[in-house]
Amino acid sequence: MRPGVLLLLLAMLGAVCAAPGFAHAEDQRAAGGMVAWPHEEMVHALGIFIPDRMRALDVAGVSVAVVANGQTVYAATFGKADRRTGEPVTPRTLFEGGELGETVAAYGALSMARDKLLFLDAPLSRDLPTPWLSRPSDDRLVTLRQVLTHTSGLADNIAHPSRRTGFAPGDHFSHSGVGFLYLQHVMSAVDRKSFEDVMEARVFAPLGMAASSYAPGVNPDAARGYVPLSFVIAIFYLPFAAAFLVTLAVVWAITRFTMQRGRFEGADLLWPVTAAIVFAVSIVWYSFGFASAVFIIAIAVGYALAVGALGGFIFYLFYVVGFVRSRDGVISRGRGRSEGVALAFSFLTGFVVSLIFFDWPLGVPHFPLLDDERPNAARSFRTDGQDMARFMIELIDGNEIGPAMLHRMTAERVAVSPPFSWGLGIGIRQDQERETWWARGSSLGFESLMVIDPAHRSGIVILTNSRSGGELAQQVARNVLGLEGVWALP
Repeated sequence: MRPGVLLLLLAMLGAVCAAPGFAHAEDQRAAGGMVAWPHEEMVHALGIFIPDRMRALDVAGVSVAVVANGQTVYAATFGKADRRTGEPVTPRTLFEGGELGETVAAYGALSMARDKLLFLDAPLSRDLPTPWLSRPSDDRLVTLRQVLTHTSGLADNIAHPSRRTGFAPGDHFSHSGVGFLYLQHVMSAVDRKSFEDVMEARVFAPLGMAASSYAPGVNPDAARGYVPLSFVIAIFYLPFAAAFLVTLAVVWAITRFTMQRGRFEGADLLWPVTAAIVFAVSIVWYSFGFASAVFIIAIAVGYALAVGALGGFIFYLFYVVGFVRSRDGVISRGRGRSEGVALAFSFLTGFVVSLIFFDWPLGVPHFPLLDDERPNAARSFRTDGQDMARFMIELIDGNEIGPAMLHRMTAERVAVSPPFSWGLGIGIRQDQERETWWARGSSLGFESLMVIDPAHRSGIVILTNSRSGGELAQQVARNVLGLEGVWALP
């Protein structure tokens, strides 16, 4: 790590400069980041740095674990699991891991490959009693290797999974959550157990990951995810605005050139508004599934009503103070004040005022009656920091899966784009300094990151329950491991 970067970090941490032995921190940082510092100094520094970044990025809660020399040397929790109740994050708090569950499932699948129950380059369908994919050609081609390296050609939309490929299997990299839905079905069929039982027997129990699970549903130890209001508004109103403008242009062209009507009337807005609502609702439902769509649409509609009520109140005030007067039946000279202008200004003012609340964090609710309550390798994984530290140690040492299969997991890779490639279920970033293995997780209200430095037998996992937690995780990982850049595909 360059000395200038270290000085910037020291300026942020401030009080850390007084820690015993800190005068030698520059050499230790250059040798491998905070993880190379004396334990007390690293603990003290992270105890200042993480809460500071949480406040700056408005992250509700964090669970972090650091591995050094193949052992867990640091595990801590910060912030709130639920802001509404004030419940703090504890070592028992579970976070939604999102795509981290794909890497864990990949490890389980490789253990089956080690035991000759699955085969990397044979069609996954070879031992299925009935096909899972829609087309026989796909059924004959998609292999375990292609699913693990995201070259299967299957789609990424797990809310509405398509069971057919979009390009020739093996052609190129394209992240596929549906591929892991296919994989979990195969693992369950071959091992003759539910997917949750397969993972318990092959991963969770052997590695001591007692808290981790793919079982969805209400759990008292589960953290609540948070997204900013601006995120929800953008998801709904960007497609709304696009559909509105396109339909408005079409309606204007029809009235102007086909109906030969020069004036655009208020009733003509009915079609653009209707089309925009239908398009926005469809996009949200298709992208996020029914339960999440209910939450997003309810917030978007509530926001519109709030802005409308505020704009109406401002317009009413204009009448009260005499800025706008009704001119019905009154003969007057001059232009006068336009009610239309005042109305537009009122609603614009209401929108501007609403910008103050755009960073307001919204707790993502859980809908037991609406959510898909089936385990999902690409979405429903829940875990904590210490369990993921145990998983990182296994990926470093391979005591359970064996060194041969562990080596294949990262050695047999496909190119993505420099400096990234993808192994058998895990991302790889090759820098001039060294190679790191990584996986990110993202679901509505949760962001997580796991980074492993195999050369130094170290790693870090950061789990957060906030949309902005992704940036915090990247910052913490860079400083702990002493590396630049990001662990995210372009």
